[in-house]
Amino acid sequence: MQSTKQTNGIAARTGSPLGIYAKSITPPPSAGEVRAKLQGIRAERYVLLSAARRVFSAAGRRSGLQYGHDYHRTAKCKFIRVAHQVGVHQSKAHGSAFFSKLFTCGNVWTCPVCAAKVQERRRVEIAKAIDWAYASGLQPVMVTLTFPHRTWDKVGRLLDQQATALQRLRAGKPWERFKERYGYQGLIRSLEITHGANGWHPHTHELWFVHKDADADQMHLDILKRWESACSRAGLLDLADPRQLAAFRLHAVDVKGNCSASDYLAKQDDAKNWGVDREIAKASTKAGRAKGLHAFGLLAKAADGDTRSARLYLAYSIAMRGRRQIYWSRGLKDRVGLLDVTDEVLAEEKQDSADLLGQLSAEDWQTVRDAGARAQVLDAAERGGWPEIETLLERLTLSEISRLETLLYSASLPCV
Repeated sequence: MQSTKQTNGIAARTGSPLGIYAKSITPPPSAGEVRAKLQGIRAERYVLLSAARRVFSAAGRRSGLQYGHDYHRTAKCKFIRVAHQVGVHQSKAHGSAFFSKLFTCGNVWTCPVCAAKVQERRRVEIAKAIDWAYASGLQPVMVTLTFPHRTWDKVGRLLDQQATALQRLRAGKPWERFKERYGYQGLIRSLEITHGANGWHPHTHELWFVHKDADADQMHLDILKRWESACSRAGLLDLADPRQLAAFRLHAVDVKGNCSASDYLAKQDDAKNWGVDREIAKASTKAGRAKGLHAFGLLAKAADGDTRSARLYLAYSIAMRGRRQIYWSRGLKDRVGLLDVTDEVLAEEKQDSADLLGQLSAEDWQTVRDAGARAQVLDAAERGGWPEIETLLERLTLSEISRLETLLYSASLPCV
């Protein structure tokens, strides 16, 4: 019988190579596990997109539209064909599948599918801007600006007042002196909005590019002074309310110097860390935190039947029309070496080569839509190519036939 000894509270066989300490190391996820997780996330996005279609289509019908989905572009996204057949493709580099010949809205505010794609492309652009800044002898500084808000404030009104305050922040001779003092070269701004116990909460995350030796603490003091004046003049801050003013001075401005794409500035509920590039580019895809829900968090509750969340999401979508999520100072993209591409183009753009696996007929696409199986088709493509898609279509068709037969049988029963 082999003897054992107790080492640091852990039983180890004599002669084993474990030594004094034993550590539990979690192995990295396999390729299959990663693929399954990505497919799960994609499925959730399509569930949310279906919920958005229902919200917008219902609003369209209430408005008297012949086709309810004409109320908002997102209601038609990845649903309406733009050709007779729908293509299913698979990336050669990554193995991920996607559709072609479908209407694409490209709306980062309201579409969970387009937002994920567009914001990842924007994140890459912002990461390049950070690299450019350091290579140019500049310092990227993260500036977060917020203001008081109340449950009865209308989201559209708050956004208009916020826009006025941002304009006032960067206006006049005091701003010119600020730019000279800190070597300010421009900014990238991201608009973020949540809804919580205190109502709508718009705020911005901004990357300011300044002199490499600029002091972030001194910048904080100067920005706070200017932001306080700007918010007061825009009607967002009551200087006569001492409690509101004290809270404003404590929370309204946050400044972090020497930021990089690897800085962890916001920890989400799912324990994922976001770098500064993600904080700026991907604000609207955060699921939500204790402080409030982002738009897709509201949409998730709407999908579960929460009518109030559906109304809030609809009000939000109306307020966000025509607003940009990411704004770059004029000429900054040229200096970084980037082309100015719209969200709609990014949502459609394919960055790597892909194989066309096959094409779904109009009838097949109708079957897929009726079954709510858009994500399932892409999963099948990644699992086994076109043969797997054909197997799925057969199963969906048989399920639909069975459902119709049940309805017909129920309709034929005599009333009692």
